Amino acid sequence: MPSNRFVGGAALAVALLSVSSLEAVAQSAPEISRSSRTGLVVWMSGAEDAPVAKADAGGALKSPAKAAADFLDGQSSAFGLRKGSGELKAVKTSDDGEGRDFVRFQQSYEGVPILGAELNVQLDAGRNVVSVNGKTTGDVNVSTTPAVTAAEALKTAIQSTAGARKVSAADLKGSEPELSIHDARVMGGRPAPVRLVWRVEVGATGAADVDEFVLVDAQNGRVVLQFSQLQHAGPPANAQQWVCDAANSVSKYPCTETQIEANPGSSSVPDVKQAFTFAEATYDLYARRFGRNSLDGLGQRLTSTVRYQRFAGQDYQNAFFSSQTQQMVYGKDFAIGSDVVGHELTHGVTSHTSKLYYYYQSGAINESLSDAFGQFVQRSITGKKEWLLGEDLPIGAIRDMKNPPAFNQPDKMTSTFWTGDFSFFDQGGVHTNSGVNNKAVYLITDGGTFNGKTVRGLGLDKAAALYYRVNSQLLWSSSDYVDLANALKQACKDLVGKKPKDKSGKPVDAFTKKDCKQVKNAIAATEMYKDPQFWPIPAEAKVCPSNTKPVNKLLERFEAASSADFKLQPSSTLWAPFLGYAASGDKNMYVSYGGLFSVTLSTTAGVAVPSGAYLRFAQYVDLYTVGTTHYAGGVVEYSTTEGVWVRVPASMFLDNPYNVTVAAGTGNVLAGQAAFGDFSGGWTSSRIDLSSLAGKTVKFRFLVGTASQGTATGWMVDDVQVYSCKSSKDEVAASPR
Repeated sequence: MPSNRFVGGAALAVALLSVSSLEAVAQSAPEISRSSRTGLVVWMSGAEDAPVAKADAGGALKSPAKAAADFLDGQSSAFGLRKGSGELKAVKTSDDGEGRDFVRFQQSYEGVPILGAELNVQLDAGRNVVSVNGKTTGDVNVSTTPAVTAAEALKTAIQSTAGARKVSAADLKGSEPELSIHDARVMGGRPAPVRLVWRVEVGATGAADVDEFVLVDAQNGRVVLQFSQLQHAGPPANAQQWVCDAANSVSKYPCTETQIEANPGSSSVPDVKQAFTFAEATYDLYARRFGRNSLDGLGQRLTSTVRYQRFAGQDYQNAFFSSQTQQMVYGKDFAIGSDVVGHELTHGVTSHTSKLYYYYQSGAINESLSDAFGQFVQRSITGKKEWLLGEDLPIGAIRDMKNPPAFNQPDKMTSTFWTGDFSFFDQGGVHTNSGVNNKAVYLITDGGTFNGKTVRGLGLDKAAALYYRVNSQLLWSSSDYVDLANALKQACKDLVGKKPKDKSGKPVDAFTKKDCKQVKNAIAATEMYKDPQFWPIPAEAKVCPSNTKPVNKLLERFEAASSADFKLQPSSTLWAPFLGYAASGDKNMYVSYGGLFSVTLSTTAGVAVPSGAYLRFAQYVDLYTVGTTHYAGGVVEYSTTEGVWVRVPASMFLDNPYNVTVAAGTGNVLAGQAAFGDFSGGWTSSRIDLSSLAGKTVKFRFLVGTASQGTATGWMVDDVQVYSCKSSKDEVAASPR
């Protein structure tokens, strides 16, 4: 997890709610959890059976949304709400059928929604606040006036999706672009500056399986973030179903009424029959145990396409649920596993409840919830305590929830199997990092001893009820593992004294406080409150040898439009000052990625290099890489003769030299050459020995070369300085920090 340096000082300057101040609104101190990225509260829950806050006089007469908003107004500093509930919009109100209401709020900044910034307030029948969980951000400072039009953003999103998914742009359509704010501290994923973006969802008008989430920078038109939303791998007789059989062809997706099989439940085609039968069993589980009527809770038709091929003559070795078309799609023989069908349909439930992004930790939780309910469906049918997922598939089992490392998945947050998925092959590791909660599901259900903790299993009925409440009421789009841990604890507290139902709908033994102790043990065993160490740890370059201090010849922090000492001037509008995400101060110089180009950022006048001098600069690197193939890079060059530029060789670097070789054959001007590339993990710095240039007048520049493939943040440069080092006893003219 990035250090506070990468969060930004303003976030930690927000006035935070203390435990003692909460004691004023609750009889005893509640439980509180804070975000490691923002320092803001992400969970409050009343101690023991006490609420977080009691309703004021007449509170019971208020609507749930009004009562929740009034509470948040009083605790705005805890959540960084500078305008209190004026920054919030109630977007969903639901109840659990047993006297509890849940109000979900979306946070905005100057009227623009912040992606993933949501608060969920739980109230009892008397409008007492039982719990609050969610993520907010308190120090956003961006312009909300776009320089890029919605039409331009839509075109960019479609073109980017066409390139990424290898389909024709003519076959794609996009949603109406919506202005939003992207803050990685809230949404998750790799550290990045806060930006105003256009949000576009791109789908296919033809048969291609495309459901893309795209964010386009509203100031420079570059793609900021892009990932696929395709989520892979009553009595049941009242469940409406359509099943289409593509019969091993590129057809019948989306599945329409004119294409459906007449009697899928008695079909002679195993894929058709089992897709129908197992979807019915999944519907049955949600209906009998939780009273949920289909995916949306309102009787939505269950629609499937089986024996689907994405490319003619090539079996599709996977299955997915599309939130855009709201249907399941299975390759040949991929509907024959009840756990797989239950898995895909649970993605449909998630799309109507928590709406977890299919991205990094929220995506891993999304996957794990589907794994869990896939297993609950299978065990409800067979009665066997099996924890393999997909063992009936033609490719064999793909995950083991009891022993995730058997399939190279982590079973705890600090496992070496945790992946940062830097190449973004898997949406940030959604199919790998799901192993942490998979292990927790196994421990909560069947029990066991792991990582120094012993868990007494609660059984399938209680485990299913616990995770259903977590997904349907307590998680939100950007929830991470800390949020899941808090939600599990809250769900168990909510269920104490309540009787879950078995597969026939019959109540069983009620939840107890001892059960909640076991849930906490499972959370501790899987280390959900710990940060995984998966980002590169940014390295800092040295400044001067010991017992010496820097004397600056030139220093540029980009805080002002110009500098009398050292001015960098962009030779292209692709380089621009960036506000709000800097190595120091408020600004840096930034070149965004996108398309085939090379641009430079250079000094406007030569610098007289003193003896014993160094060039040191801070940088944030996020340039497009797939696996070990690097499509973009940045280099430093110098010139002692007007118009002749020389690449700074590796031999001149003292700290943190070029770290990649740019791929050949990409059209990049740096192809085959050493450069800065990939992802730095946050702000880092490099130092260059200028002794070979002492006594000369030198210009310096930063050059970026890219290829047409892919998207990434770009390259940021800050705190550029040329200096020498003198004895610390001498008077120092300036310090680089």
